[in-house]
Amino acid sequence: MDSGQETLFGDAAEELPTLLDDAVEKVLNIVDLSEEASSSDELLAEQLAPLGQRSTGHIRRLTVGLTEAGVGVRVSWHTHDGTVRQSEWSPAGVRRVRFLCEHSDFTEEETITVVGWLGTASSFHGKVEIRKDGGEIIRASTDDELTAQLDRYFNKRVEADIEVTKVQFAGGRVRKNYSVIDLRTTQD
Repeated sequence: MDSGQETLFGDAAEELPTLLDDAVEKVLNIVDLSEEASSSDELLAEQLAPLGQRSTGHIRRLTVGLTEAGVGVRVSWHTHDGTVRQSEWSPAGVRRVRFLCEHSDFTEEETITVVGWLGTASSFHGKVEIRKDGGEIIRASTDDELTAQLDRYFNKRVEADIEVTKVQFAGGRVRKNYSVIDLRTTQD
C-alpha cells in the first residue's frame, strides 16, 4: 500500500484490542472473580460457560498443575496500547476454578435450524441475536468468516444453522452455548 492510500479502519485499528488481549482479559476476569469472596460459583460458571469445552479444558489443566504445585500466580498483562492489567490468583482461587471445570458436563454438539429476524450483529464481538417468530431470542457466536459478512444479514429475516452445546456446572446450573455455522436470508 502506498502512503497515499487509506486503510479501512485507519488509526482506529491500532487502538483495537488484539485477539490475544481479549483472550487474556477473559482469563483474568475469571481469575479476579474466583478471588472475590462475595461472588458466587454461579457467576463464575457464567464466565466459564461461553468459553466452551476446549477452552475450559485448557483452564482445567492449568489449574491442575497449579493446584498440584500448591502455588498461585501473579500476572501483569501489558497491551499494545500501554494498558496494564494486574491480577493475583491465590491457591484457593485456583482450586475454586478447578472444581468448576472438573465438574462441568458438556453435551455433544447438536445442530438446529432457526428462522427469524437478525436484530443484533456485532462484528467486533462475533455475536448475533436472532428473534424467532415466537419471540424467543437466540444469542449466538459467529466465526471470523461469517462475522465479516454480518452486515448483509442485519435486520433481515434469516435462516441459521446453529450448533448447540449444553453445559451443566457443579451445583446444577445449565447453560446452552450457541454458535452459528451457516446463515442465509429467507424469502418468507
